Order: sequence, then C-alpha cells, then structure tokens
Amino acid sequence: MWRKVTVTRMAVGVLAWSVFATPAVAQEPSAPTKDRPSLQELAKEHKNPLAQSINVPFQLTTGFGSEHRAGTSLNIQPAVPFSLTSDWRLVARPSISVTYTPAPDEQFGLQDLQLALFLTPAQAGNWIWAVGPIFQFPSASTTELGTGKWSAGPTGALVYTNGPWFNGVLASHLWSFAGDPARGAVNLTSLEVLVSYNFPGGWYIQFDSTNSYDWTADSRNAWTVPLGLDVGKVFDLGARSISVQLGAYKNVERPAGTPEWIVRAQILFQFAAGK
Repeated sequence: MWRKVTVTRMAVGVLAWSVFATPAVAQEPSAPTKDRPSLQELAKEHKNPLAQSINVPFQLTTGFGSEHRAGTSLNIQPAVPFSLTSDWRLVARPSISVTYTPAPDEQFGLQDLQLALFLTPAQAGNWIWAVGPIFQFPSASTTELGTGKWSAGPTGALVYTNGPWFNGVLASHLWSFAGDPARGAVNLTSLEVLVSYNFPGGWYIQFDSTNSYDWTADSRNAWTVPLGLDVGKVFDLGARSISVQLGAYKNVERPAGTPEWIVRAQILFQFAAGK
C-alpha cells in the first residue's frame, strides 16, 4: 500500500511539474509580431509531438457502449522540449488520465502514468523523426483502472509537414517487467496515425486515430481501431496560443465491454519554450 501511494504521489508530482512549470519556462520574450507564424503554421505546431514549443493539451473523452452507458476520461499530455546540444533535442511527454466509469462497476480515479522521451534532431525540414523509450508506472488509484505493472519499451515518431498538410505516425510498445505477480502481463503495441489539413484562418480538420493491439488477449479482443474526424480552430494570443477541437470516432474493432463510440473535446495551450 505504501508503494502504491508513493508511486501515485510521484505520478501526480511529475505531471504537475510538467503542466504548471510551463508558464514559468515560457516567460522568454516572444518573437516580434512580424515574425510570428501564421495561424495555419500555429495549427500545425499544435499537432506536432516534436514541436519546438511547449504544448499542453487537455482532452476530455466520453465513451458510449451498446447499452448507451457512458464513461469519461480527462487526459493531460504535455510535450516539453529540452535543448541538449546544437544538434539534438529531447522532448518529454508525460501522460496521465483521470477516469470515471459508471455502474455496475463504478470507478473514479487516476490511471497509470506514462512517460515517453524522444531524441530528435534540433534542426529539421519537412520530415522530422524521433526515437526513445516509453515507461508506464503502476500509479492507478484503484486496481480496475491500472495494470499493477511496471512496463517499458521503445517508442518513435515520424512526421511530415508541407503546405497545409501535417501528417504523422507515433508508435510504441510496452512490456511489463515488474509489479504485482497476481496481475496479468502487459504486452501492448500502439500506433497513432494523424492526417490533418490546416486552413489559412486557423481552422483545421483531422483524422487522429490511436490503434492498439493487446498481445495477451484472444484475437477477438486484441484490436482497438477507431475511425472518425476532429474539427478545430487555433487562436493566436501573442506569446502563447490556444486551440479547441471536437471530434467523434467509432471503434470499428474493439474488445468486449469497451465503448462503441467516443466523443472527444480538447483545449491545447501552447507556450514559447525557453532558450
């Protein structure tokens, strides 16, 4: 019990630092107005997991099952870049979710904390790549909301930007290596595919699907494959910017007992990174 409480406090502390430290880091003066990127470029930067800026998204997802019972989750996944050398950067992406699931198995609390670290070139053109490790900590506040396992594995990203288009693929795999021996092993592959078109006025439309395959499940319950669209708008506030979006996805493949439809709303705050 002491270990679980300690890990949960550590998870919340890491996330709090990532979110609340960003305004302090972002106090560097912004570029002159004439050098500010266009709304179209800002919209693309808001989607970039390897951006030069600090992105802090808050995404609220509501799932609907075959019996129209809804579950809701709030995910926070900051992306914070650090300059290592003139040639290399490190981007840290912690991710944590607060989840509510309805009766008959009602649950509310934290899920397991994840932390992805991406090593990426400091200078990039239309193509940007990154590789690194991903970790998952058993920080869930209840047994049902977490895996009970310490897990780790590789992760990587490849993005392409040109004109109004911003597209990318982000892949990861997690294996468990320690934790509660009574809990099942973690062996999970995730693949996020993003295709977005960004209009000059700051509006955008995108397909952003996170697919997963659970190697420990039987074939009928292994895949999660959502299909849908998001629509959003970015607003330039000078030294920082925000974007809001709304989308709906249908899980065309899903494990038994998981939502058939999801509706998600997001607000993202972007800050200039310190030099």
